[in-house]
Amino acid sequence: MQVFCILCILLYLPQTWSDDLYKHCVYWIGSKGFSLPGVIERIVLNDIPVYYYDSNMRSKMPRPKWLNSSVGKEQWNTIHDLSDYNIHAVTIALQSATQQFNLTGSLTDRNIYQGAGCCIVYPDGTYQASLNHAFNGKEFLSFDVFRRTYVAAVPQAVPYKHLRERDLVYIDKVVHYYSKTCLERLNVLKDAPEVNNTKGPEVRIIEKQKAGSIEVTCHVTGFYPRSVQVYWLGPDLQSVDKEVSDILPNEDGTYQTRKSVIVPEEDVGKHTYSCVVLHSAVTHNITRVWAGEKNSGFVAWICLAVTVLAAGTSAGFVIWRHCCTQGSVV
Repeated sequence: MQVFCILCILLYLPQTWSDDLYKHCVYWIGSKGFSLPGVIERIVLNDIPVYYYDSNMRSKMPRPKWLNSSVGKEQWNTIHDLSDYNIHAVTIALQSATQQFNLTGSLTDRNIYQGAGCCIVYPDGTYQASLNHAFNGKEFLSFDVFRRTYVAAVPQAVPYKHLRERDLVYIDKVVHYYSKTCLERLNVLKDAPEVNNTKGPEVRIIEKQKAGSIEVTCHVTGFYPRSVQVYWLGPDLQSVDKEVSDILPNEDGTYQTRKSVIVPEEDVGKHTYSCVVLHSAVTHNITRVWAGEKNSGFVAWICLAVTVLAAGTSAGFVIWRHCCTQGSVV
């Protein structure tokens, strides 16, 4: 579990994409000085793991059962072929970055190189692809598909940029993949049964007594896909969460999250407090009311607010369909 948590952190590169889309991403890691394999490659289709390999494994993982179609088998073979190339490329990238930062005296004892290549299709049909690299958690390099060139984010990335761009055949392959092939593969396997499963959330209220107040938590679990919105409705509520609540994975592939608020002790029993959950697997919102004396006027306000809230966000809650593509290139 510790290794899994570390990987969740290290595999992350900042992204600003919406959850209501089809997304296929390939993540790479090259590291030295960490208690991690030297090289890691992970492929996901939205939230579904498609492929995983690290340099500590004796062999590559077997093909998932849901890729047993002829097209799926063909793509799986491509994933394996490109994986060998990606492992080599990440190793070279780590070596280059390490050498350049060592020359400037800014190298640390532990270094990590990350890559993320993603293809996405938005609900309106528009398409976007990107390839981004990072070194020690900071932007290092990206690829501009239209200009057919790598863009160095820091001076230390320039030597590696030139190394990659000298291979014109390779540049052609990268451009073709991110501008055409990836979209084609997304369309081919988007209807795979394993990819289109959805599950509605289970919602329960938990309360915890505190000095002068009560912390009330709305625990939402067992939902898939990952996108969910949780709101507390009620007067004089103080949110416990300073930022957006984390959405965490369950062992069965579903997700869970929670949102807590503080209710002043003097307000307990005077008002009704409602947790409203919106998820694409359910047609209407799920509302759980925390115990307290009911106030008819306030209840009417709650109902109106929930109606407006649901109406305002229903267009954004498109049920996820997921798409697959073959392996990508670093």
